[in-house]
Amino acid sequence: MASPLSQVLLDGLFAGGAYALMAAGMALILGVVKVINLSHGAFFTLGAYVAYALAARGIGSPIAAAPLAAVIAFAFGIFLGKSFVNPVRSHPFALPVGTLACALLFEQAAQLLWGPHPLSIETGAPWIGPGGLVVRRWGVVAFLSSAALLGGLKWVLSSRPGLPLRLIAEDEEIAGSLGMDVEAIRYLTFGGACAMAAAAGALLSPSGAVTPTMGRAPLLLSLVVVIVAGMDSVEAIFLLSIGLGIFGNACAWFLSPQWSYVALLAAVCLLLSVRPAGIVVLAGRRD
Repeated sequence: MASPLSQVLLDGLFAGGAYALMAAGMALILGVVKVINLSHGAFFTLGAYVAYALAARGIGSPIAAAPLAAVIAFAFGIFLGKSFVNPVRSHPFALPVGTLACALLFEQAAQLLWGPHPLSIETGAPWIGPGGLVVRRWGVVAFLSSAALLGGLKWVLSSRPGLPLRLIAEDEEIAGSLGMDVEAIRYLTFGGACAMAAAAGALLSPSGAVTPTMGRAPLLLSLVVVIVAGMDSVEAIFLLSIGLGIFGNACAWFLSPQWSYVALLAAVCLLLSVRPAGIVVLAGRRD
């Protein structure tokens, strides 16, 4: 039988990779659209329910559910971005309240459609690795898919296709004066970020119960990751998400699942009290 520590590290690695995908989407919204999207967790939940709906029809692989969830969330995200986010983004208090209302509306809709009871997705027996280590299939798929998507995002942001995003993040007026359609880029970015959250939800859906409120904790975690790791570095977001995934999984294993998020948030509050500007500043960056 594998040691508990090895199992905790492996499962935390799998969960942290998918959380990084969601946090990177939140960083895009904060950096390019410059709003706080409190409906981000609802898109995570949407992805999980898409995976459940496919599994109920015999398609239980998260790798099949993630693209479909991303497409649906992208369409919803563009609709939300065009109809609500762009028109009211100059009112800083209206957006968090409005996106929170959207999240609560989605939770109620999910409860009406699928009921309040926890649902589960069966993805087959896990593999048994060296020393009896349990390697969950969904975990391998989630980690590799998230790493590939984040690698693609890093390439886009560092190359010519990502120039409009970088320029709008730096100065919207200059981007507009160069002929860029700033409004369109904003709502397309918002839609893309929502798609990333939905893909993360679909990939992580077999890890636990699927419920209407399951997106709340990942929403908090993604905000925490962006605050602590900053919005500029995909690597920092990925590594911090992995660290939080392992730490949260260790708390769930050695204490109880109910204590995992409490311990995570307590650790981050302690870190921010010591380094209010986040850990990236530790590496020497000055904002």
